[in-house]
Amino acid sequence: MSEETPIPSLPLPLRKQKAMKACWKPILANWIIPGSGYWMLGQKGRAKVFFGVYAVFCLLAFLQLNYGGGGLPKGGVYVPQLAPLVWMPTLGAAATAGAGPIYGLFAWLFGGTGTEPIRNLTQEYGATYIMVAGLLNWLCLFDLFDRATGRWIWRLPKDEREALQKTAPKD
Repeated sequence: MSEETPIPSLPLPLRKQKAMKACWKPILANWIIPGSGYWMLGQKGRAKVFFGVYAVFCLLAFLQLNYGGGGLPKGGVYVPQLAPLVWMPTLGAAATAGAGPIYGLFAWLFGGTGTEPIRNLTQEYGATYIMVAGLLNWLCLFDLFDRATGRWIWRLPKDEREALQKTAPKD
């Protein structure tokens, strides 16, 4: 009878304080400069693609918000309205805040009570571009947490996990 070679087991994901210690730097770096968290984890291709997409969306947002009105009043990005609480702009601001510190620049340039997110169609595109960049960065932050703690492996389908086990180095 032939002996089967033992299949190495995949490492268990990090939990609690070990997980937070492993992931807080890449997450913070990615929020400040999108793509840098992936760069820190050694996933340079993913970092370049994400930064490129983020930069294009921010550039399009700036151009649409600044020049899209054709002489009309400038549109704006969502800023939180807390007194009294207006939940729709506040949720939009939370989504856009995922864009990182550049959201502060956009809020300073195009936000506030003197502007509205909807002035005309092209300026609404600008607010939407920066919001999508923020939402994309929020999703990347969640993905970074999974990748830094090793949880991404356990979210794969069973057949892909088994293929990873076969290629994993033996202890």
